[in-house]
Amino acid sequence: MDRIRFRYACGKELRYLSHLDLLRLFQRAMRRAGLPLAYTRGYSPRLKLSLAAPLPVGVTASKEYGEVSLAEPVSPASFCRHLEKQLPKGILLTGAAAIPESAPPLAAAVNAALYRAAWKSSRAAPPEELLKTVLDRLLARREIMIRRFGKGGKITSKDIRPFIFSAGLLPADERGPLMRLLLQVGSKGGISPFRFLEQLALESEHVGDEQCWRIHREGLYIYRESLSDPFPEGGVIIGGQENIGQL
Repeated sequence: MDRIRFRYACGKELRYLSHLDLLRLFQRAMRRAGLPLAYTRGYSPRLKLSLAAPLPVGVTASKEYGEVSLAEPVSPASFCRHLEKQLPKGILLTGAAAIPESAPPLAAAVNAALYRAAWKSSRAAPPEELLKTVLDRLLARREIMIRRFGKGGKITSKDIRPFIFSAGLLPADERGPLMRLLLQVGSKGGISPFRFLEQLALESEHVGDEQCWRIHREGLYIYRESLSDPFPEGGVIIGGQENIGQL
């Protein structure tokens, strides 16, 4: 059984798809492409397909990852050639690589997401000095507690400060300020960029809430002491991202 790791970009045309919708999109595209897909055993066989980490609804992305198991050998180049013809506008396949079936699941390895937040509101953008002060004040907190609603309406509290690896300002563009956010994702917990911006707004109403910012996920990574790309060396790289709507 072969296993293919693929990389793709998601544009503004499909940014409101849910994680499950995106998974179904790839399932249907792979079936239409005639790929020899592998399924689980049992009474309800499922396609052995997974995406690395859910993309928040409303967010575009440059480097997302998925994995699929195949019942017969298919080269990464052939995989890309067949699949890219079946993908709709807004999804761009940018690479694929063969990985050992014994390799750890991608979703277990990827634990960090790099986001860029750009000011999009028609209201006046906050001054850079104010934004930096509020950002530094939020990051200086030992705990950042949020409320979560569980089953039966039960409310619990959670500290999201450990999920914020770093956050800072980038040089502003003609539309306003830009921020870079490195946040945790994965099975061990994580935080949405919208949740982060919500907490930033609670520090000061003058920096705007999460509705004032447009978010783009620049990539998913394996983060330990530094960022490493989960795309294997020697993989096939195709296409470009010039047609993918970002910010």
